[in-house]
Amino acid sequence: MTSVTDGGRAVDIALLPEPKSVCFTGGTVLLPVHGLVAQTDAVAAVDKDSLVARTLLRVLEERAGLVWDLRRSDATDCPIDLGIDAEAAPQSYVLAVSEGDDGPMVRITGGDLDGLRYGVATLAQLLGTVGAALPVGVIEDAPAFPVRGYYLDLTRGRVPDLTHLKAWVDRLAACKYNQLHLYVEHVFAFRGLAQAWRGSGALSADEIMELDGYCADRGIELVPSISTFGHQYMTLRTDAYRDLGEFPEDADRPFSFVERMEHHTFNPLEPGALGLVERMIDEYAPLFRSRRFNLCADETFDLGRGRSRAKTGEIGVGTLYADYLESLCEHLVDKGLQPMMWADIAVNHPEALGRLAGRGILLNWQYEPDVTEDRTAQIAESGATQYVCPAVHCWNSLAPRLDDAWENITRMARYGLTNHAEGLLITDWGDFGHINDLLMSVPGMCYGAQCGWNGGDVDRDATERAIDRIMYGGADGFVHDLAALEPCTTFGWPDAVRYVELAADASRRHDANGPLNVDLAVSSDYWAATADQGAARIADAADAGEGRRRYLDAIADRVLGTGRCDAIAETGRRLSVDLAAMHGAFGGDDSTSGHGSGLARTVMLAVEGIRLFDLAGLYLLAAYGIRADETVRALAEAGCGDAFETAEALDCWFEAYARRWRETSHEAELRRIADVVWTLADVLRKHGGLAPACPPPRLFRATPSLRQGHALRARDQKYNVTRSTRR
Repeated sequence: MTSVTDGGRAVDIALLPEPKSVCFTGGTVLLPVHGLVAQTDAVAAVDKDSLVARTLLRVLEERAGLVWDLRRSDATDCPIDLGIDAEAAPQSYVLAVSEGDDGPMVRITGGDLDGLRYGVATLAQLLGTVGAALPVGVIEDAPAFPVRGYYLDLTRGRVPDLTHLKAWVDRLAACKYNQLHLYVEHVFAFRGLAQAWRGSGALSADEIMELDGYCADRGIELVPSISTFGHQYMTLRTDAYRDLGEFPEDADRPFSFVERMEHHTFNPLEPGALGLVERMIDEYAPLFRSRRFNLCADETFDLGRGRSRAKTGEIGVGTLYADYLESLCEHLVDKGLQPMMWADIAVNHPEALGRLAGRGILLNWQYEPDVTEDRTAQIAESGATQYVCPAVHCWNSLAPRLDDAWENITRMARYGLTNHAEGLLITDWGDFGHINDLLMSVPGMCYGAQCGWNGGDVDRDATERAIDRIMYGGADGFVHDLAALEPCTTFGWPDAVRYVELAADASRRHDANGPLNVDLAVSSDYWAATADQGAARIADAADAGEGRRRYLDAIADRVLGTGRCDAIAETGRRLSVDLAAMHGAFGGDDSTSGHGSGLARTVMLAVEGIRLFDLAGLYLLAAYGIRADETVRALAEAGCGDAFETAEALDCWFEAYARRWRETSHEAELRRIADVVWTLADVLRKHGGLAPACPPPRLFRATPSLRQGHALRARDQKYNVTRSTRR
């Protein structure tokens, strides 16, 4: 944030990302109501449709009320002049504002077309802050990372419509991003895979090509990105391709959000797997201008644990993995494409890292807030080109984890610069149905813009003030208040999903008991951190009722967290005031920009959803007789009614949530989210008369199941694996 003085009045100027050098010398110039934007011949040669200049004309009208014309010439007598200096660094620009003999003069000179575009983006932010009264001075600027990308999950539940995808591209362009990946497992209408993508809101070839052109016009490279090894959950459930997986016998298990994240790996020894992926690449790649192709190939958890077990015992997981990836890389290179792939498997297998380091760009994702530099340095030492890939930390949550996002992004940016990473790629995942609204990713996206341009040594307070000003119309403190919301969560969306899906019989998930989903119970032990603490293992439970009780017991400390209800209420009040200010500034429903009632509904749905899920967690503890006295006190402190009322409120909340979803996205997996919410509500209804003042009885009791014990033993080898900490 920079302050300038205009006629004795101090004006704070917010620019995001912050330029490298800003020197305002004092005073302002007033742009005329009508003027000319001159585009030099050098600009016209690389921007034949004058897209950058026309963007500036639109900005002048929208942000300053000025209706100007365009001239193509090398004349210097126009108020605004756009030029290119071939001697300057790529992506750099100089923005100079002065008072000439004939009036105000604004010169934007880019080192190339991209640099010119970024200079215009900076001028657009100036106009948004001070209107036509521009401060006199010079801005000199260039990015720290050549590639500043955004990675958006479209495949795990939420598929935004094309209008809102374009709106997101506009946000990225305004923040000087130059790359976008759309993560696709099954949500593209691949020929022969309709059984996998039906009902998902799958994108068509026409939509991809339209979006690709829209991105190109704004200086953003749309990179194709599809899962090619792991994350084949929906494909491996089809009749045609189920035999291509490590565990084809699991293809008919009930759909599970959790299992989709964990069991989804092709058997690379099946020739049909490689053939299918190559056909998908051949169909998908021609839709993009980009000459890069992201193979993903991450989180191959089941590799070597099923059908490929014997071969893996001979040659090792790393060799088997590298063999398959090298074949895919060769296929891409033959088509003139540069491979990209996630680095998580290669870095854990030196033989694979050594073979793949020279094959393509390694995408180094690490999401821990306190992440260390070790892996980034390891990849650099291998000689591989890498992008460092932190996250916006929105997955599986109604509100963003902004403290985690800031620490993660700034650290990875610093490590990336130190180890000469080519790019910073900010990731935005959906996971269990993509419950998080895309608008909640805006602050994390802005953190990434700031760090991608300036590295990780940036000031958080200044960055958030700039976000408040530029993205939220000057609602000071909005990002700070939003950061306080997610820490109020005690029983979150992942808890609700795991509770529901611990029942193996999908048709009986609203019941207390029934058979246990042993697969999910094993991973729940990991996430609940019970397996190494001497607590009763969830996976050893006799049935679903006992498994659910053990899971709730493992997370009871968190669910009983004190003061959360008051914190939610106070945070909600502060956010409501912030939103009122924004609504007054922007008015109406403008969901594409993120201002107005679209954002207001998103935020208030998050506040109410967190409150209701937290209450649901308390009532579940009560229903299972877990720490009864503490639970009764917590319910009394919350000032709630009973479980029945909470169930009713959850159902009403979901209807409002669904309406908001449909404003921006295809139906996709909204019904799967509904199934979890409705199941949770129906479980609570069974105990609607439970009074907080009365210690509840133990309502659910387990009955032994010999079959479940046998099933557990049969699967022990399959799950003898350290779980990823990714998402």
